[in-house]
Amino acid sequence: MGYCKECGHQLANEHEFCPECGHPVERKETSSQGAQSQRYVESASPSVEEGRESVKPPNKKTKVIAISVIAAAAILGGAYYGIDKTMMAPNAVSEKFIASVKGNDVDKVKQYVNDGQIQLEANDEQTKAFITYLHENPDVMKSISEGLAADSRALEAGVQSEDHSSYAKLEQDGKKWGIFDHYTVQVNPVYAKAQSTEDATAVYIDGQKAGTVSSDSSKKIGPFLPGIHTVKGEVQNDYGKVESEQEIEATNGEDVNVEFDWSDHAVYVSSDYDDATLFVNGKDTKTEIGDIDYLGPLPMDGSVKVYAKRKFDSGEKKTEEVSIKKGIEDIALNFDEENTAEASAPSKEEETTDKGSEVNSRVSTSEVSSFIEQYMYATISSINTGDFSIAEPYIDSNGPKYKEQKDYTAYLIKKGITEDLLSFNVNRVTKIDDSMYKVYTTEEYDISYGDGSVKYKKFNSIHKVKELSDGSLGVYQLISSTEVK
Repeated sequence: MGYCKECGHQLANEHEFCPECGHPVERKETSSQGAQSQRYVESASPSVEEGRESVKPPNKKTKVIAISVIAAAAILGGAYYGIDKTMMAPNAVSEKFIASVKGNDVDKVKQYVNDGQIQLEANDEQTKAFITYLHENPDVMKSISEGLAADSRALEAGVQSEDHSSYAKLEQDGKKWGIFDHYTVQVNPVYAKAQSTEDATAVYIDGQKAGTVSSDSSKKIGPFLPGIHTVKGEVQNDYGKVESEQEIEATNGEDVNVEFDWSDHAVYVSSDYDDATLFVNGKDTKTEIGDIDYLGPLPMDGSVKVYAKRKFDSGEKKTEEVSIKKGIEDIALNFDEENTAEASAPSKEEETTDKGSEVNSRVSTSEVSSFIEQYMYATISSINTGDFSIAEPYIDSNGPKYKEQKDYTAYLIKKGITEDLLSFNVNRVTKIDDSMYKVYTTEEYDISYGDGSVKYKKFNSIHKVKELSDGSLGVYQLISSTEVK
């Protein structure tokens, strides 16, 4: 229903022209959506023809996009499969690792090793030593190769490997780039138990610092790769930087014992005047020679020079300067005859007395040396037989050595440890006063432990000995002993 826009006459739906004025009736066209909705209301089941008319055929651009997407997906899928099977698969990782070792590819092997470790950061030197070790030990190489192959088969099958090599294994370690399973070769590292006769000894393995050890206990250092390695100890003190190197062979499953004994880098110092002052590299140590047992550890390359100074009646004198070099064990900083004569010209009576004292001193020195040697063998016998009474007569019961030696003997007996004295040398004897001596010795032992192992030990010691009589009977006792570091 509506009205004619020309004359306003009311119109019916079927009117195409106004019955009043004859003007054509204007009607609004319904949208295709409205028409479709109207048709849907009139008939809930549209014809097949109408359905076909509502679907537009795809154009060329749509086809190209669809084909490109499918092609890209195929390429990515193929690339994923190829990378996964040729680069990231367990067998690919293990085979490439073995090939890198056989090809002496240091960079590749180092990359594999460090990728599979948490704490170990191998450098080129360690990696070279590891590769050399595998080439020189084909049984170890075979164990690793077969073990990694077994691990890769187990990982691909999703089961637990039962044929691990004791040297290395293949493990899954998260994802690579967030999409690929990441597999690493984990080489079982080795460690060393290091100890030193000097505190604050820095330890380096193949040029890489591994830790610092002290003299009171051993310390575990590492980890590092199996192989033959250069281990260096370094001590920095007032005399300069002192270094000592040794080679160790580190094998799987065993800690290597590393000992730094700096006795070869020390010298004993003496003088004909104990009250002379020691100078090192031109600097006054403000220490008298009589109060010094030894100097060290020192660089043994001639860079350390020592001399002594003393005031005489005729003025201050100094000894000849001595450069400390490898092989020197004792230094006698003696003043020449002219200086000592100028300082004090003894009377004939004093000269006779001094000559007599010199003879007695030589006799006493020989007797003291003999006594210390007897004491050493007595202590070894008491340890090995479990009878402290063998060594007891040689030790002053009121001195610190008595309880120390008694407790030490009881401890070794309990642990089943025995000692074999390989060599014993008296290096020097100095007379402190009329009845007291200092004896400087070097001893070498083979020490047998309860587990059957045997270790070689070398010590430098200072013993304090007292004379119990006037010397004619040669009766002495040990008061104390100190191990020289």
